[in-house]
Amino acid sequence: MTFSAAFSPCPNDIFLFRSFLEKHEGFPSLRQIMIADIASLNFYALEARFPLIKISASLYPKVADAYHVLNVGTTLGYKIGPLILSKEPDKKLTTLATPGATTTAHTLCRLFYPQIELVPMRYQEIIPAILTNRVDGGAVIHEERFSFPKELCIIEDLGQLWEETWRLPLPLGCIVISKELSTDDSYLLSNALQKSLKRSLTESSLAIQKASEYSRDKSSDTIQRFVDTYVTKETFHLSSIGQQALSTLWTVCRNA
Repeated sequence: MTFSAAFSPCPNDIFLFRSFLEKHEGFPSLRQIMIADIASLNFYALEARFPLIKISASLYPKVADAYHVLNVGTTLGYKIGPLILSKEPDKKLTTLATPGATTTAHTLCRLFYPQIELVPMRYQEIIPAILTNRVDGGAVIHEERFSFPKELCIIEDLGQLWEETWRLPLPLGCIVISKELSTDDSYLLSNALQKSLKRSLTESSLAIQKASEYSRDKSSDTIQRFVDTYVTKETFHLSSIGQQALSTLWTVCRNA
């Protein structure tokens, strides 16, 4: 059986899909692999282009007719999430860059900063936009949240703000699978992803090397920090707490 899949270049996704990327024996074959930024992945999901795809957690209600959430691959932040960065700690924020209008980061900014003008852009453009004063601040995701320039300061960690408000971890992303695939296919892919992730964690140096091929930040330390932060027990199998966190986010999104 062959499938196609789309996911991000983030280390946690590369760890998750590494056995597929390297075509390890015993894993389902992917006839097409698309690696793209999260805003692009969300767009592909809205068009149902891929049967297996990583999306922003906040987007799911908009694609729920076409996809199920897999019980593997969910990214949850425990008092950690997108960072709001600015050049000045006391600067009044009137404009705030976000990594795309469909992302969880954008949704959180709309929720927590309703008075601020949000400026969606590609995530790799956010830090340059802050540094050149095109925006007052920005919501920074991916590896950049661990390795941003020293000229910038942290205004807020949206993951911490979320957990203080709802007493739940912050869902950032999830893997969804097309409802057109069978239950057997879903089970097969879930198990394969769990095996791939376990193998990556066991062979961490090889997995970090693979992740560095796709990461904007090639530092093995940054990649390891990213994995240590975002690959949790919930990534292996979504618990009732993880499901509650997702449901809460979706309710908040509808009401925001």
